[in-house]
Amino acid sequence: MKSNCFRRLRDPEGKGMLGCVIVIVLIAVAIYLTIVLAPIYYTNFNFEAEVKTEVSRAGARFIDNETVIKDIMDTARKEEIRIKKEDISIDRFAGQIHVVVHYSVPVNFIVLESEVKFNIKASSFIGSL
Repeated sequence: MKSNCFRRLRDPEGKGMLGCVIVIVLIAVAIYLTIVLAPIYYTNFNFEAEVKTEVSRAGARFIDNETVIKDIMDTARKEEIRIKKEDISIDRFAGQIHVVVHYSVPVNFIVLESEVKFNIKASSFIGSL
């Protein structure tokens, strides 16, 4: 004997509605995640490109570390990314400049809060080629 609830999930031809409902819910969740996370990753993509450009310029023009940090901080402020000087590390080694930027962005989902962590690495040769 089948329950009354089970009968409501099937139409007279025997096709299930439960699978359709699950797919619709999964699509809605995917759309929501895209709406929430896409701007964060797009901003990171732009910021990473700017950092790489800044490091290339710093290597080619012998710019000192403090100026590089200031320029990266200005770029982050323009992109509305909150970073501190401690999040930027600069190493000059073997004729190259290496810059690493660590930062995280808080993300507020409906049921929980989380952080998306980013790690940007850029390097350039010092001097003109």
